[in-house]
Amino acid sequence: MGSVPSTLKASTINEPFYGYNPMTEHTDIPFSKNAVTIMAVDNLPCELPREASEDFGKELMERVMPSLLGEDKDGIIERATIAKNGKLTARFAYLEDYVRG
Repeated sequence: MGSVPSTLKASTINEPFYGYNPMTEHTDIPFSKNAVTIMAVDNLPCELPREASEDFGKELMERVMPSLLGEDKDGIIERATIAKNGKLTARFAYLEDYVRG
C-alpha cells in the first residue's frame, strides 16, 4: 500500500500550493471545497531555517522514536499505521473504495 497519488507536479516556493480534485484527478484551486490542497515544493528542505530543522528533529527523537523502537504505550505508531498485514487498519478503512479502484 503506497500513498494516494495526488502529486501531479512540483510546486514552487512562490506558489507552494495547488489543488488536486480526486473526482477529476486534475489540478484545481487550492483550499477549495472539492480539492485536496497539495504542497509539493521539491526543494523545501533547503528553505527551512536551521532552528526549525533542529526543533523538528528534537521532537521526532523525543516523541516518536521511543514509540517506534519500544513500547507504543500512547498508540502513536498504531494511530499512524495505514496498513498492517496487507489490510487497511480500522482508522483508514475509509480508503477501501480507493484501494479497490
